[in-house]
Amino acid sequence: MDFRDSGPSQRTLVILAVVACVIQVALSPQISIFGGRFNAMLVLAGTLALTGNAPRAVYVGFFAGLFYDLTASVPVGLMTLLLTIGSFALSHVSNAGTTGFSGTSIRLFFVFSIVVCLANGIGLLLLGYEGDILVSLGAHGLMSALLSCALAVPFLMVAGSGNQGRGGFTAKGKGGTRFKSSSSGKRLRNLR
Repeated sequence: MDFRDSGPSQRTLVILAVVACVIQVALSPQISIFGGRFNAMLVLAGTLALTGNAPRAVYVGFFAGLFYDLTASVPVGLMTLLLTIGSFALSHVSNAGTTGFSGTSIRLFFVFSIVVCLANGIGLLLLGYEGDILVSLGAHGLMSALLSCALAVPFLMVAGSGNQGRGGFTAKGKGGTRFKSSSSGKRLRNLR
């Protein structure tokens, strides 16, 4: 059997990380819809956690959360903690086959986004950065999650395009087949 990595290539990961950082710094502070903002670091962490590689998901979640905390006016460490734990959980819930733009990956990312954004809203309320629970859960929670889900669509498409034609265990390529060839069958009979 031919085993190949089913996740996105290293080059694709670097491109996604650079684009997410640019969006987080340049666009997210400028665009606000009903108090919610795009969270490109959440999108990056969730997209890479869907590959099923838990150690990479934890590292990306930690550094993406730290980048978010350092570039936004929020308490340092809150999003870092949430993205680290959330990325770890998402990588264990998903399997490597959910990478890319599919119904399963969209549903898993939606749940991940809602949970992380609502937990962030509750954290901001408890730490005193928000005074109203409706603003905290509605604007920072629900609207930010919905905007982040909309931003995740192109990220999931790009992350999934890197493994076109590559499967986990595959019978394609290099002349491989799922069945024994007649020559291997003859060798087995000769051994008996």
